[in-house]
Amino acid sequence: MSGLLTRAAGAFVVPAASSEPASVTGARAAVLGRASDALAVGAALAGELRVREHAPAALLAVWPGERPIGAMAAAGARRLAARLQARELPAVARGRLAWLALDASPQDAARSFARAEAATDGPSVLAVCGPRCPWMDKLLAERELVLLVTGTDAAPALTELAFADLVGCRGPVVVCPPILATSARLLALAGRGRLRDVPDRIAVAR
Repeated sequence: MSGLLTRAAGAFVVPAASSEPASVTGARAAVLGRASDALAVGAALAGELRVREHAPAALLAVWPGERPIGAMAAAGARRLAARLQARELPAVARGRLAWLALDASPQDAARSFARAEAATDGPSVLAVCGPRCPWMDKLLAERELVLLVTGTDAAPALTELAFADLVGCRGPVVVCPPILATSARLLALAGRGRLRDVPDRIAVAR
């Protein structure tokens, strides 16, 4: 992949065969990648968007995912998790996030995610950790920001192919590396991390 624009500390890598810079609001975002990478990035992104929107909590929905163990949580996250639980959605509060494990069935996951977002008055992040399918692609197309998390061992050709396959999304698609520092990963997974390098305006290939 040629012509890469790298953000500070390698936080973001954006293919630069670009058009005009695109505004990123990020109220509704998504992260794609291996579970080991996408979960931490998704949680940190949800934390960053929560701060930017001055929201008491943010939603992190994971597909496919297992319900995590609850952890120490702020009041806003507990309230959001309780709202989701009242709608028979298996959410738990962790830090400042309500963490929702979606059903393995893509159709059921899409319906559950729509119900969860309807009950969420703050930002939401969908972490897609499984193989993409039409149901998931429809959700991705509606996001205002999509992060494609690729490891340092990822083949550039495969990364570029995955990026090109996402050009129909409503918002910008950004290729970014995983969070490698153990302390930062643990903080993110506890619902208290922030992905501070999310740009306000970025150049995006269309």
